[in-house]
Amino acid sequence: MKYIFKLGFLFGLLFYSSAFTKATSSQEPIIQLNQGKAHERIGEDLMILIDETNQLTFDQIQSANYQEKFTRSKDEVPSLGLKNVTVWLKINIELLDSINTPYVLEIAFPTLDSICFFSQIFGSSEWMRMFSGDRIPFADRIIDHKNFVFPLHLNYGNKTTVYFKIRNKGSIILPLKIMPKQDLLAAGLKEEIVYGIFYGIMIVMFLYNLFLAFAARSLSYIFYVGIIAGNLLTLSALNGHAFQYVWYDNPWWANHVIVFGIGLWILSGNLFAVRFLESKKYSIAYHRIFQGMQLLGLLIILSAFVVDYKISLLIANYILSVNCVLLFISGIFFWVKNVKVARIFTLAWVMYLMGVLLYTLRNLGYLPVNFITTHVLELGAVSEVILLSISLGYKYRLLEVDKKKAQKNVLDIMTRSQELIQNQNEELELRIEERTLELKQKQDEVLQQNEELNAKNDKLIEAQSIIEQQNIMLRKYNDDLEHQVTTRTDDLQQSNQELAQNVQQLEQYAFMTAHNLRAPVARLLGLTNLLELNPDTEKVEWLMILSKIKDESYSLDAVIKDMNSIIELRKGSEIEIEWVNIEEKVNQVKRILKNTILVNGVKIQLDTRAFSEFKCNPTYTESIFYNLISNAIKYRAPGENSFIHIITEKTEDQFIIHIKDNGVGINLQKHGAQLFGMYKRFHTHVEGKGLGLFLVKSQMDILNGEIKIESEPGLGTTFSLFFPARF
Repeated sequence: MKYIFKLGFLFGLLFYSSAFTKATSSQEPIIQLNQGKAHERIGEDLMILIDETNQLTFDQIQSANYQEKFTRSKDEVPSLGLKNVTVWLKINIELLDSINTPYVLEIAFPTLDSICFFSQIFGSSEWMRMFSGDRIPFADRIIDHKNFVFPLHLNYGNKTTVYFKIRNKGSIILPLKIMPKQDLLAAGLKEEIVYGIFYGIMIVMFLYNLFLAFAARSLSYIFYVGIIAGNLLTLSALNGHAFQYVWYDNPWWANHVIVFGIGLWILSGNLFAVRFLESKKYSIAYHRIFQGMQLLGLLIILSAFVVDYKISLLIANYILSVNCVLLFISGIFFWVKNVKVARIFTLAWVMYLMGVLLYTLRNLGYLPVNFITTHVLELGAVSEVILLSISLGYKYRLLEVDKKKAQKNVLDIMTRSQELIQNQNEELELRIEERTLELKQKQDEVLQQNEELNAKNDKLIEAQSIIEQQNIMLRKYNDDLEHQVTTRTDDLQQSNQELAQNVQQLEQYAFMTAHNLRAPVARLLGLTNLLELNPDTEKVEWLMILSKIKDESYSLDAVIKDMNSIIELRKGSEIEIEWVNIEEKVNQVKRILKNTILVNGVKIQLDTRAFSEFKCNPTYTESIFYNLISNAIKYRAPGENSFIHIITEKTEDQFIIHIKDNGVGINLQKHGAQLFGMYKRFHTHVEGKGLGLFLVKSQMDILNGEIKIESEPGLGTTFSLFFPARF
């Protein structure tokens, strides 16, 4: 009861402090910077305007009408909870340091979707705009930091006013601070060390219990590892470390992984409770409740991919709080049922319940933002993980004790059984003696019957010889049958190998195609999300974003065209063969690459003295020329007068075309084995997809031809195409 009173006192204290931090004033404060000192938690110096319509523009809020609506916050860290509003911040700053130290402004809440920073250019009426948020790739941030950091352009002795426009589908919490730029790393060093210790503990517990799960072959440990994984995914995403170091190029997943982690935690926690507490044995009602929570956890995981982020996050937070209370109550219930392991189980969920409830109430805006409500979730997670690990060890110790008791009982039973068997053996020996006498009498009768059987055996021997002859004939038939089966088996194995190779090629093609499609699609989604999150973006910025969308669309179209080329090759349909004029095909390629040839000053020479035309597929011939000539131009040597020589040669059974250039060349010792592979690239200084040589090799194979290469780095490359002579 004392513990419950202490918890009630703590909640009351937090609500009390929250109730007295919401007062506002209309006075406009000025933050004075001097001697390179940092200003921690400047929330009380902020002017805030809440736009519930989400329609106001920067020009509108600068008008006198809206300037009067800005109110001064009295919170060190303003918290608005889960509200569908746009928050405008106004900050007045005066630089008193004549040394002109560069300052930065940090927003230490890594999960804000969209932040637009406005700073007036000194001596001008124009405003500089900077964009950030967790809906754009991490590489696009102005300063590489897990939080949002913006440089301040200040002038000595002058007041500077900056504005922020903030949107978020989750909680809106605004821990702002100003510091010299050179102090940015040192300011968060202690906190990062604490996070490092936290992640270290969680990862060690994850790996250790994963090892135990496989060593002990226990599902309880597997579900426990799922709890740790859910905690790690959620907390690393909330703290901004996962977006900074893991999925920095996938903003969509950086947000939705929070919901995914919560769902995984709920699913694993209830699976763990079912196994650990043996709910089916002690309480069918709680067993059904745990199964229902498992279903909810699975639905939350699915909602991370198909439901709006704001809705799925809100539902996940509420279900998480309910689930913590449920597990705590169930622990008490099973404790009362005299389930020994329920004591530590209950204590673990008490610690985590406090963390989840305090953190959730903070996110919903019911509690203030302070050290306790900010880091209580990590403390609760570590306590929960350690206590659950202890409870698992305790449970298995109890199982060992029960096992030893069971073994002792088995030994006692075996001893009694052995005595019983000995008594039965003595009785059995007496019966055997009596039975032996009876058998001797019957043995005489059997001897007489044997004489009669011998006569019959002679007839059987004769029949046996006939059967042996038939067996010889059957063996010959079986040998022939085995030979046929062996031959058929070899054919099937060869077919299976060919099928496995085709499946492997298709898997490689599907993987690489998905990889090439994912990059432009991810960038298109990021750009369209940026338009949705900033509907009042200026026209110039709209045009810039639309231009990037157009570029990414062209990139996606190029990938799809390459896919179509590969699919056409794999159809294996019959191709048409006709006379092909080499000069016409080369001129056609030159017309296609006209601009590229002129810009790069490439000279192309054609020598058709050996032969000027041959029988082949015209479409494949033009494609082969295009890919080899475009590659020669793309990988030309910088600073050299680039040339391409096309020379024909003829033998009795082959038409040979040599395409030679003086480009950068290829290291055949290093890359020769992968040269004609799909999506293989060996020079990264120019863009490409690694399909050109793959298409050339595939088309030559279809034409029953052969391609050879001679090349050295820095000395150019010569491709030799060998076509079969057709008359």
